[in-house]
Amino acid sequence: MIINKTVNFIGRTAILLALAVLFQSLRLFMPIPSLVDQYVVGSLVNLCLIIAAVVVGIEGGLIVAILTPVIAFLQNVLANPIMVPFVALGNATIVVLVALLYRKNKYVALAAGALCKFLVLYITVVHVAIPFFMPNTPPQAKELMSLKFSWPQLITASIGGVLALIVLPMLERALERS
Repeated sequence: MIINKTVNFIGRTAILLALAVLFQSLRLFMPIPSLVDQYVVGSLVNLCLIIAAVVVGIEGGLIVAILTPVIAFLQNVLANPIMVPFVALGNATIVVLVALLYRKNKYVALAAGALCKFLVLYITVVHVAIPFFMPNTPPQAKELMSLKFSWPQLITASIGGVLALIVLPMLERALERS
């Protein structure tokens, strides 16, 4: 029984990570305008983070949360490696809150997760990472990064939550049958 749980955990976590990487890779082989790609890809990655939090829990969700910004850096979406831990922290925030609150109230879990992820990213990236760890970044690049890590994060996390409300009931029924 313990082996089955472990195999299920590893398999489901791996599938969700692979799906998140696939979504992150959309921008590499589809002509998505850069202003749109954050909303499309970001929403889909947030969907994977939320599903991971609900289906495999905090541990599996954190694996996806930590590895997705590493992949984003390797794909040159995050231009500076210093951004990786900050994005991982934002991802971890939504995972932990959703995992802890979803069974109590899924709407509160998704709203709190989206809002807190946005706040964590805004505070840590815009007010810590950019001014203290990237002081020599050109002003226009700082402005663009500050914009990307502000309100669009709330939108993409919220869209990911709405998508999860659609996908999770179907996924949970399918998992019950297996």
